[in-house]
Amino acid sequence: MKTRQLRALRDELISDMDLAPSATTETVCVRLCEVMAQRMQREIRLRFDDLGAGLSGLWAVTDDDVHVIVVTTARSWVHRLLILLHEIGHMLCGHRPMQLDADEARALFYPNLSPTMLRMIAGRTTLSRAEEREADQVAGALTQGLIDWTRRQDARPFEPGRDDPAVRAWYTLGYTPPRGHSG
Repeated sequence: MKTRQLRALRDELISDMDLAPSATTETVCVRLCEVMAQRMQREIRLRFDDLGAGLSGLWAVTDDDVHVIVVTTARSWVHRLLILLHEIGHMLCGHRPMQLDADEARALFYPNLSPTMLRMIAGRTTLSRAEEREADQVAGALTQGLIDWTRRQDARPFEPGRDDPAVRAWYTLGYTPPRGHSG
C-alpha cells in the first residue's frame, strides 16, 4: 500500500470511528472493530483473553464468515490496542485469515478456552513475513493517526495502565498527555 493511500485510509477510519474526546483505549478497540465490520460488511467479534506466553493476538474466520480477533489480556490497554491494530492491518491489506472449522469456531466463542488451544489454533497461520511487515506498517500508520487525534482532544484517552514496552513506544511515537493531567 502506498503512503498516500495508507494515510487516506487511516484518516477515513479514524473519522468513521467518530470518537468522543473522552474515549478510552478500550472504547477505541471496540469502536475500531465496529467500523471495520461495517466496512467489510462482515461480523467481527473482538475478544480479550489470556493467550499465554508467546502469543499476543490472532485473527481467524469461521465457516459462516464471522471474523474473530482475540487479543491478550496480559498487557496494558495501550499494548492491546497496538496488537488489535496489527490484526486490523492484516484485514486492511487483504491478507487471508486462518480458517476455523465449526468445532474450532464453537470452542473459540466459549470464554473458557485454554491458552494451549488458542496457541494451537494460532500456530496454523499461513501469513508470510512480508504480510506481517505489511500489517505492521498499516498498524503503525493507524497508531500515528490515533496519536495525532489525541493531540487535538482535551482528554487523555490512552492512559497507560502500567509501564510496558508498548506504552513506552506510544510515548516515543509522540503521544503527549494534555496539560493539566498528571501521569
